[in-house]
Amino acid sequence: MHLFQVVPDGFFKPLTSKNKATYVDCLLSIYNTYRSELSFGVDKEVIIEVLERYFDEQPAAELVFDEDETEVASDSRAKANAILRRLRESGWIEFETANDYKTKVNLFDYSATLIESFNRMIRNEETEYQSLVSQIHATLVNQEGYAKPYEYIIKRVHENTEELMIGLKKLNSSIKKHIEAITHEKSAAEIVQDFFVYHKDIGSKAYHRIKTSDNISYFRNTILDRLSTILHDEAVFNRAIQGCREIEQLPDELAASRFLRERILGVMTAFRNYDEIIAEIDFKHTRYMGSAVARAKFLLSNTNNAEGKITRILALMADGFNAEPDVDLKTDATPQLLAIFNIFPQTFLDNESLHTVPISRKMAVPEVLGDSLGLSDEERALRRLAVQERSRRRFSHKNINLEVTSRLAVGQSSLASSWPLESRHDLIRLIFVSLYGRDRKSIYTIKPLDNTVSIHGFQFRDFLIERNQ
Repeated sequence: MHLFQVVPDGFFKPLTSKNKATYVDCLLSIYNTYRSELSFGVDKEVIIEVLERYFDEQPAAELVFDEDETEVASDSRAKANAILRRLRESGWIEFETANDYKTKVNLFDYSATLIESFNRMIRNEETEYQSLVSQIHATLVNQEGYAKPYEYIIKRVHENTEELMIGLKKLNSSIKKHIEAITHEKSAAEIVQDFFVYHKDIGSKAYHRIKTSDNISYFRNTILDRLSTILHDEAVFNRAIQGCREIEQLPDELAASRFLRERILGVMTAFRNYDEIIAEIDFKHTRYMGSAVARAKFLLSNTNNAEGKITRILALMADGFNAEPDVDLKTDATPQLLAIFNIFPQTFLDNESLHTVPISRKMAVPEVLGDSLGLSDEERALRRLAVQERSRRRFSHKNINLEVTSRLAVGQSSLASSWPLESRHDLIRLIFVSLYGRDRKSIYTIKPLDNTVSIHGFQFRDFLIERNQ
């Protein structure tokens, strides 16, 4: 069945209007009024009084509806009646005339279900993992329930297991939300405050409990053993099939048997995969704690050591760029900043390197080799020349040394500005000359100079290239 076969087409219209916050508050007030009643039906005047009190407590303002801009409600009673009218039109409530000719406001069952979900989200109720696991365990060990195994055992165990897994997934998502929060632009004070909120609501409550008192490992073996017994005990399984077919309205015993096995095996799989979920929660918890501390430490770094000085320099540069949104990042910075940062060779690669080597897992079926496979001698010679030319033009350490050797004799020197600079290829070659000149394995060294030169539109700080003795 589709959702809009249950709820009317305009059901969500109040929640998308500009008065959506007011509609939600009124729905929660109406729902709370039904708590002391025997059904979701209350006298209309009682509902009106509840909504009037709500609007009396709000700042005095006219309520204009999106659907009809000409309808304006000024006083609290007019606002209450207008809200009820809109909720009735949208399919949240209905009016019913009782035997005493009083009008009752009835809340539809699907409306009550959704409003109760609103309540849970607002209260941010935490799943009681221990109570769910203990209920599953107690249900499975209760011998009296095996008289009707599907009704008394399997159905309840399946529902409680789903609720348990949903609770763990919500905890997993909430940790991810905190990780994403500290990656946004926040001050050190906000990060520290968020850290203590996380520690109170998750670290000391949900996370701590699933690692200690709510740990399901104590019950898991018994739960898995009892579920396996139901699967393999023919008498119990046949009784369960009959109950499953009757309750779930399945056409025959074969369909009921498949449905029943899927549910039991699904519960068993969930408990076997519990360790993987907890491992991911552990990883995210550790990651959040480390990220929050590192982020706060970075923002609070204000010492006179190298780390503190670099932090202040970067912060000042970021403030400068943010203060001038139209600044061209390609424009050269001030000479003072250019003197601070320079190119240096990377001497080794390790696991901390930025580049991740891609690993291909795609398995392709090899093609059948044809009879005409192969290259002629002329084609092979052309390919070899092309490869040699590409190798000659590469900016490798060997090629740069050969370039310097061809231009400078032993003990000679020249300015970088005297080298040809007609294209981007020439400029990139000079960059690599500067980079490799800092390596002790090179046959030359470079000496940076203070003057800046501009040649054919390329601007850079000049440097002296000296061939080693």
